[in-house]
Amino acid sequence: MTDDLKSSTAHLEWEEAGFLKADQELGLIGSLSFSAGTMFGYDQIVNGASISMPAFMLYFGDQDASGLYLPSLWTALWTSMSSLAQALSATGTGFLADRIGRKWTGVIAGIIGLAGAAVQYTALTRSSLLGGKIVGGLGIGMAMSTGMTYASEVVPPRLVPAVQQGFVVFILIMQAVAMGIIRVFVTDMTEKAFRTVFAIQFGVGGLVTIAFAIAPESPVYCIINQREEGAKKLYRWLYRDDADREERYSHLVKTIEEENSQREENQSSYIECFQGVDLKRTLTMMFLFGIVNLGGGPFLSQSIYFLISVGLPTVHVYDVSIGGFALAIILIVGSGIFLKNVRRRNKLLSGCIVNFVFNLIVGALYWANGTGPKWAIAIFMNVLISLQACLMQSPGWSIAAEISSYRLRAKSMSLGIMSQTFTTWLVTFVVPYMYNVDSGNLGARTGLVFAGATVLLIWGVWTIVPDTTGLSTEDIDNLYEAKVPARKFATHKLAITAPDDA
Repeated sequence: MTDDLKSSTAHLEWEEAGFLKADQELGLIGSLSFSAGTMFGYDQIVNGASISMPAFMLYFGDQDASGLYLPSLWTALWTSMSSLAQALSATGTGFLADRIGRKWTGVIAGIIGLAGAAVQYTALTRSSLLGGKIVGGLGIGMAMSTGMTYASEVVPPRLVPAVQQGFVVFILIMQAVAMGIIRVFVTDMTEKAFRTVFAIQFGVGGLVTIAFAIAPESPVYCIINQREEGAKKLYRWLYRDDADREERYSHLVKTIEEENSQREENQSSYIECFQGVDLKRTLTMMFLFGIVNLGGGPFLSQSIYFLISVGLPTVHVYDVSIGGFALAIILIVGSGIFLKNVRRRNKLLSGCIVNFVFNLIVGALYWANGTGPKWAIAIFMNVLISLQACLMQSPGWSIAAEISSYRLRAKSMSLGIMSQTFTTWLVTFVVPYMYNVDSGNLGARTGLVFAGATVLLIWGVWTIVPDTTGLSTEDIDNLYEAKVPARKFATHKLAITAPDDA
């Protein structure tokens, strides 16, 4: 174990001070996968915000004595079925990505997304509109699973956290753009208003298709499928004149061979993700991808509808929401600069504590009277969206992308995205029944439910989430094989390397 850790840690990737400068081109290639984040981010906003558009209500709504409304069941399906479709497609994407490669799986995802956009744009009934949303969700699940797998494989391990943070930033940028677009059309009562919102999905679907079409294939896929010449050609192109390309390539091959040597067959399977030490790694990934949803993310994403329902002006609610996404982008970029020395596990743990406090405050404000407390709820909910993205989603997804073995990465990442989208669907479907007056009637007290859930999340982070800062994939393989407690990964590594450094 000690020798294995020494050999992996001695690799240039963890000693080169100027790795960012040397790998700028590589990071740019990895950023092609961010197109999947734009597709996901736009859909997340369209799910909830489009039903608040008056033009949408006029065209697809029903009317009774009290005015226009959308049937509760259809509303629940509209806001949640895209996530369920994403969960289903993400689960199978790992198999497809291991068969035909990450590149072409991404292209197929973009094409499916375009098909879903076409159905939504031309839909004349609520049922056909919902069908288009489900088709689009299938493409988004494939794109997210493929994109995050590709981003974690095409760049060196030291760059994986930065690339995953970039992935989250692009999701937030597109969410802010989508919110701004809907804000522009919210006062337009014509059919063109919501049709334009749906038509923009052609742009994000096309972006995914083009980005993956021009992207080089993942070197991990090439090596696992015994296409060494293709992987070497790719490395020669990726690293150009960098003298250490052979060492980088040899280290990647060595890690994959060691992972394969533990199995009789080189071909991985989903069952393997739930066997031996890989079970703990897979469950940890699924926990990390679902942590924001279990902490109340879907409740916050429905803040526009919720805040309008308590009497706040529609246009100003959109303005506050746009500001919340802008703040999230600033916080993530700022944390990358000013909190770069804070370990990701500690950042995630602090994020869960902040989430508990904010949800507690939102819930307590239910008992305060007047317009002021309502605006306070709006501000706290939108600031919490930013803090969740910065302190929970960004570090959580970064850790999740690092803890999987190369051998199982496509399939375990698919299971992680499945967890993210399934928990989105589940909580999104349930939350309206918590706060709506005709069901649970909790109102802002819904925050107390997620404050309680966050207590369990804090325990989960402390117990099963490892600190992967400075660890290679080979290091993580060895630490899991040695059954080192997750919270002791960093200290165990230091204890091993300290005698050698001395």
